[in-house]
Order: sequence, then C-alpha cells, then structure tokens
Amino acid sequence: MPPSLFAQSMKVPYAALSPTYAPLWIAEQAGYFKKYGLEIQPVYISAGSIIVPALLSGQVEIANMSSAPALTAWARGAELVAVGVTSNRLLHVVMARGAIKKPEELKGKRVGSDRYGSLSDLVLRDALRHFNLTPDRDVAIMQTGGLPERLGALKAGAVDGAILTGDTAFHAEKLGFHTVIDLSQLPIQYPGSTIVVSKALVQSKRDVLKRFLRGWIEGIKTARTDRELTVKVLQKFLKTSDREILDRTFEVYKDVQEKIPVPDAKVMAVALKQLAATVPQAGQLKAEDFIDRSLIGELESEGFIAKLYGGR
Repeated sequence: MPPSLFAQSMKVPYAALSPTYAPLWIAEQAGYFKKYGLEIQPVYISAGSIIVPALLSGQVEIANMSSAPALTAWARGAELVAVGVTSNRLLHVVMARGAIKKPEELKGKRVGSDRYGSLSDLVLRDALRHFNLTPDRDVAIMQTGGLPERLGALKAGAVDGAILTGDTAFHAEKLGFHTVIDLSQLPIQYPGSTIVVSKALVQSKRDVLKRFLRGWIEGIKTARTDRELTVKVLQKFLKTSDREILDRTFEVYKDVQEKIPVPDAKVMAVALKQLAATVPQAGQLKAEDFIDRSLIGELESEGFIAKLYGGR
C-alpha cells in the first residue's frame, strides 16, 4: 500500500525504555508504518499498569507493553486481548552493590522496582518468593520508577538493589554493580513486549490492526538482522552513545525477538498460573481466551513473513 496523504494517525504507548520495544521504535523511525498508511507516534508511558486504563477508556487503541498488567486486568474482567508477542524470555536481573552476593542476603534490604502491578514488580516478587523471601516483609520493594530512575536510585544509594534489564543492566555492570538474581535462569515466564488491544478493536478496525502488525513485524525483522539501523534507533530512544553497550544490546536482543510473533498459549498459561498468587481468579481462566492468533496467522498464511525474510 502506498503512503496515504490521509494516513491514519495513532499514538501507541510503550511501557519501558527497554530494547524489547525496539521493533516499534524501528518501524516508526524507518517509515514502515507509513508504508501501510499509518502515522504511528510511539509514546513512552512508564509501566503497563498505567497504560491499561488508557486502553480501556479508549484514549489509545493499540499498546505495546508487557503481557503481565494486561493479563491482570483481563483476569479481573477487562475486555483485552494479546495479538502479538515479540519475546517470551525474561532478561531481567536483580543487581546490587558489593556486599550483597546471594539472593538471601537481600533480606532486610530495599530493592528498586517499577510501579505496583508492572512487569518488573510482578517478576521481582515471583523471584523473591522463589528464594523463600516474602515481598514487602523480608524485602522492601521501592517504587523508584522506570529503568533509568532505578539505576539512578542504585547509584545514589537510595536502594540496596534494583531490578534492571537490557542496556541499563549493562551500564550498571560497568559501574561495578553485580547480578544477584538472573531471572532468565528461574522458572518464571511472562511474555514481554506484547501488542495489546481491546477485543472490540479486533472486530471494528481489523484492517488497521493488520497494517500496524505488518509495520511492527518489519521492525522485528530489522531488529533481528540489521545491526547499524537498530543501533542507531536504540541510541536515540535509550539515550546512550556507548557503542560497546549498544552492540551488546543488539547481540542479546536479536536472538530474543520472535520471527513469527504469535502469542504462545503455553507461555501465557504459565504467566496466568503465576499471576494466581496475587489475583486468585486468574487460576480459573484459560490463557487461550486472552490471545488472538488470527491476525498474525493471516499474515503468515498470506506469505508476508516468509517474503520479508526472503522466503526462509
């Protein structure tokens, strides 16, 4: 579809200054959305728990966020659905200063996290429970903000540890902080960068949604294969010019992005089961009812994804 003079304009919030959202940023910066007649403006809103009310009120129609806050809202009755997921692997780490070496040494300490109900908050609590630490009782969880704010609080000594990911974790490592808990090594799964919409939108604006997904999937392809363009976009959005960290970020995340970003019911079911610890009704629900594979399924059957990757 040629770019339209009357391209549909939409603001699409994303939930963190994390490389997991690179496909959205790339699709906007490289003009992929415009190719499909959409004018997309990515908007940073720290924490998916804030994005959910904007989706439910109709302030925004499409959101790029972790599945966790959307899954929580859905378990409580919200008419939301996940139509795409770029990553099913958690790359979060809990980092601390020198004296704290083991997870149990976090007892009585303060750990910086995002807002209550965000992905960072949920997975931090799960990780602490994994090591028999009770969140808020054994370990004080401080709502210090997004990734840059958490690193700032760690540097200032306002917290003893912080849950970080992506380039922020690499920066912390350079500053001498070390990993106490690596969540990628724990049996905790939450689909990360997820495209979440209202169920009504899938019916009322299916064509718009498919066009959005085309641009986004092109962004995923670039994030997997084009180092220079991806690094350029990461530099702009992550506000770092450290080439070593940018290259390392590209290398780590290119292997995390799903070629066919269809929501995985098995992974979502694990997330739903974990969620039942804080939202009891989640245990009665089926993950399949929260996902819609049909849009990306159609793009796949139309040959769109295979063509993007040269038929591979």
